[in-house]
Amino acid sequence: MRWKALPKSLDLHARQLVVELRRLKDHSGLSLESLQAKTPFSRSSWERYLNGKALPPQAAVEALARMAGADVTPLLALRKAAERTWTAAAVTSAEDSPAEQEPEIRVAALSVAAAALLLSAITSVLLIIDPWREQSPVTGVAGVGKYTCAYARRGDQLFAGNSTTTSRLVMRNATGPDAAEVQCLLLRHKLSPGDVDGDFGERTEAEVKRLQRQDHVPADGIVGEQTWALLRHVD
Repeated sequence: MRWKALPKSLDLHARQLVVELRRLKDHSGLSLESLQAKTPFSRSSWERYLNGKALPPQAAVEALARMAGADVTPLLALRKAAERTWTAAAVTSAEDSPAEQEPEIRVAALSVAAAALLLSAITSVLLIIDPWREQSPVTGVAGVGKYTCAYARRGDQLFAGNSTTTSRLVMRNATGPDAAEVQCLLLRHKLSPGDVDGDFGERTEAEVKRLQRQDHVPADGIVGEQTWALLRHVD
């Protein structure tokens, strides 16, 4: 679907949260009607959440992440950051009345069919095995710590053998292959994230910000689609 422009009053974290939720919705193929059927939130509530008119509740973020098969941890961290700076202007609009600005949570229980679909989605996510975790680290390559960096070029993009994502959100306190991939790629950019341990800590965040400043993009320390493009770019 074609998305509306986000309100200018949204701060950087709120904007990134909404953009990421939109991406998950598009990836899942779910319509607003499907989201209403499979969650306790109404169609109009989802419309507000996905257009930056209201801060989505934690339960809404968790539900969409589960149905899209995404890691909810970085999304919740981003929501927490957005919540601290969410402005009153971001949750109001000329079209909405005050009564409409509260999330419309339907009290009625989900139908048996909808509940079964939701349970199936959750179960599917739990059964997904990260292929990068199953592989043994490649030896004899760069990297000091739990992970190693096996660099390979694919077209004009560089991969380090830990993760192939080009859009998944990775930020402070994230752990695992995605964080290790960020650290490996920072090393190739002659930056110093510390050990390649898959722990996105203060030092890794500082080097991500440094890269972002060098390439004149918002230096928020969060690796999203734009920063992944910087990290993976090969001249």
